[in-house]
Amino acid sequence: QASVSPAPTACWLCSSLSGRPSSGSREGVGRPQDAAWDGGESAALRYLQHYVWEKDGLPSYKGATESFNHGDNNSVNAGTRLSPWLAFGCISARTVMEEVRKYERTRGRPGGNGRGKTTTTYRLYKELIFRDFLRFSTLVWKTSLFKIGGPFGVSGLEWRRDMELFDRWRAGRTGFPFVDAGMRELAATGYMSHLHRQCCAAFLIRDLRLDWRMGAEHFECCLVDYTPDANWGNWAYRILQRPCLVAAGCPVREHATTLEVLAWPVVHDSRLQHTLAWLPELRDLPADIAREPWRTASRPCRRIEVKPYKDSPLWFCSANRVNWQYEYAWLPGHAWTVSMTQAGGQEAQVSRCGSFRLGRDYPEPIVPPLNVEVDFGRLPVDHAWGATPPGERPHTWGRPGRYAAAGNAASAIDIGAAGEKMQAAAG
Repeated sequence: QASVSPAPTACWLCSSLSGRPSSGSREGVGRPQDAAWDGGESAALRYLQHYVWEKDGLPSYKGATESFNHGDNNSVNAGTRLSPWLAFGCISARTVMEEVRKYERTRGRPGGNGRGKTTTTYRLYKELIFRDFLRFSTLVWKTSLFKIGGPFGVSGLEWRRDMELFDRWRAGRTGFPFVDAGMRELAATGYMSHLHRQCCAAFLIRDLRLDWRMGAEHFECCLVDYTPDANWGNWAYRILQRPCLVAAGCPVREHATTLEVLAWPVVHDSRLQHTLAWLPELRDLPADIAREPWRTASRPCRRIEVKPYKDSPLWFCSANRVNWQYEYAWLPGHAWTVSMTQAGGQEAQVSRCGSFRLGRDYPEPIVPPLNVEVDFGRLPVDHAWGATPPGERPHTWGRPGRYAAAGNAASAIDIGAAGEKMQAAAG
């Protein structure tokens, strides 16, 4: 099992981005990208043809911000991967849409307007429109986009510039697996899905309470698809708290605030394939524990309500406040605060952790975590949850998932073999 890399320096991060993302990190972990991202118009057009016609990728496309699309094809892993070529001007949004329209006419679903639009092709159109929205908005926002208050003039927040916290965040050592997987993927490949970027960014702003511009500059340093309007615009428009949230008591200091980093892996990485690809040190744990590794050294304390409401300081994604009833029926609306104990101690919530020690093999949570209640019986996806004894996970219940296994998380998805193949492919 590979060891965890030390915190990378900014110089290492910049020099690691060669324009052609590797299939994994130096340790042989990570999920290979479908696109090589060779520069130039010819490479962009070849990939567009491959994605639309050879791979037939449009039917499984999920919008970058579609947090309600769950399952094997979701907004974490089912994007077009065209963004680097769009960012460098190797291909235009109009060229992309022209090819999409051809697809609609030949393979799309017939509609009343005769154009054969599908849900997925319309999603792609909307994402490209939002890209233009941010570009034109920068003409209005001007330099306010780069100031601490952002374009909406947010005030009343105490910002920190703690480099130790920042280094742990950018190195993927926060103790929150979904955040850490995203940050390690970014460092190794120069890419991260938009939904994942939102989670990592919100965690830096709302939980670490670091100057949000530090995170935006780090993304600028790493992203192979960086443009000022898309990067800084998303940080300031989507992630930075609006004044109404500050007035409502954001951020929460007693426990984790960005609950998406706890809840979204349940449906967006329901077999932990993506997380374990980047966090090999968690592969020997049951999937339930690999998703919440702090349970090996903590016990539940107090049950609190976390159901979103208008202007709630929890849940950065505003859509979650209005679509709870029909999209998040699997989240009853409560969570448990936890008290950290000595790793492997008798008071710990779980016992099936083998030789794993939190703090030694994987970092302790950088902020107090929560155990979010989940009803497995109402999950809209096939999943790997529920293999551990019910008595060790009172915050989750229901029938175990199709991929739940008595062994470790890796055995359920054969991630170890996949990692070896990636290492061989990377040379």
